[in-house]
Amino acid sequence: MTAAPRRVPSLIAATALAIVIALSQLLAVLPPSWLQPLLASSWTQHGIVSLSVARDEIGGWVVVLAVVAALLAWRSLGTRRSLPRKAVGAVAGFGLAASLVTSGLLVYTSIDQGAGVRPFAPLLPAMASHGGPDETLAVGSADGEPLRADLYRADSDGPAPVVLYVHGGGFDGGARSPNALNRYLADRGYAVLDVDYRLARPDRPTWDLATADIGCTLSWLGREGAAFGLDVERIAILGESAGGNLALNAAYRSQSGNLEPSCGSADDIPNVSAVIGGYPVVDLAGEEARTGLGRLMGEVYIGGSPEEFPERYAAIAPATHVTADSPPTLVYHGTRDHLVLPGPVEEFVATVRREGVTTRYTSIPATDHGGGSLFGTSTWGTGIIQAAIVQWLDAHIA
Repeated sequence: MTAAPRRVPSLIAATALAIVIALSQLLAVLPPSWLQPLLASSWTQHGIVSLSVARDEIGGWVVVLAVVAALLAWRSLGTRRSLPRKAVGAVAGFGLAASLVTSGLLVYTSIDQGAGVRPFAPLLPAMASHGGPDETLAVGSADGEPLRADLYRADSDGPAPVVLYVHGGGFDGGARSPNALNRYLADRGYAVLDVDYRLARPDRPTWDLATADIGCTLSWLGREGAAFGLDVERIAILGESAGGNLALNAAYRSQSGNLEPSCGSADDIPNVSAVIGGYPVVDLAGEEARTGLGRLMGEVYIGGSPEEFPERYAAIAPATHVTADSPPTLVYHGTRDHLVLPGPVEEFVATVRREGVTTRYTSIPATDHGGGSLFGTSTWGTGIIQAAIVQWLDAHIA
């Protein structure tokens, strides 16, 4: 008589955990385009992205949680095979099977992309510790607002090749900060400048300012970089999310000679030898405008909708500025990104290739925005991204 009541807590815990795991795995399996009606609302889109990113950041621990859910479900079943208990068991079983498949895909991709063999990652379900910058430099100012850059010195002798890192944050957030890439690249011989740019506000869209601020840092680099041990003839720009948009636009426009910096002189801007866009915003006027968060991003950054300002949206689209002379371009992206949808990014990469630009597209399977590296956790996705970037830099600016 007492056995069944004792199983009630197990059933409740199994139900809650099984549902969360199963939902997170559904989001890792289903193409984002299938969820377009849900993504049209900023609230539901935010919930979907939050659940998926949490799943990605704990990496292999999803499998551990799925096993726990399955064991709790098995314990709650006992000898009473009621329909609700069977349903919980089925949901837990799906979550476990799907988590094993998606984790297996990430392990395989990690090996295939040269990121090494890691059967389980991260070892702890927490943010990794990343070293801070060696120095913070003042590179200029724009309309009285100072622009700074954090310098991560390369672990090498002589002038070091330089990577300008441009943070994300939806164009109205984010900041210079340690992450999974800056110190990692510095330890492999690449100096990193993690740069500032002006953030958008409701009363100040920055569609025509932010890329110019990246130009300001490039201009400073051309004038002053050698004094800091930086090789200004070997430069790459790397940006993620909104920063990926700015990195691509700054690189393409600097090569075509139409990047006007917000400080310094365009004559001082050095040649950009490679550009890297991580899950970059490339289509705010198209598919992104049909998502809730995409519309909000455009309204703040651009100042209105695509119907109101079509020329502004065209001006911030990287495809507008790509030419045959654009620098070699690497793009990496999670295949289940519900914030920056994969479809437009893949179309952008195809456009760059048609221009004859050396291009590589690296997809991180079953991952959402950030590919598992958004908060710096040492996941399989983080390893894939790090390997792809180092390979690209070694090929083009080493």
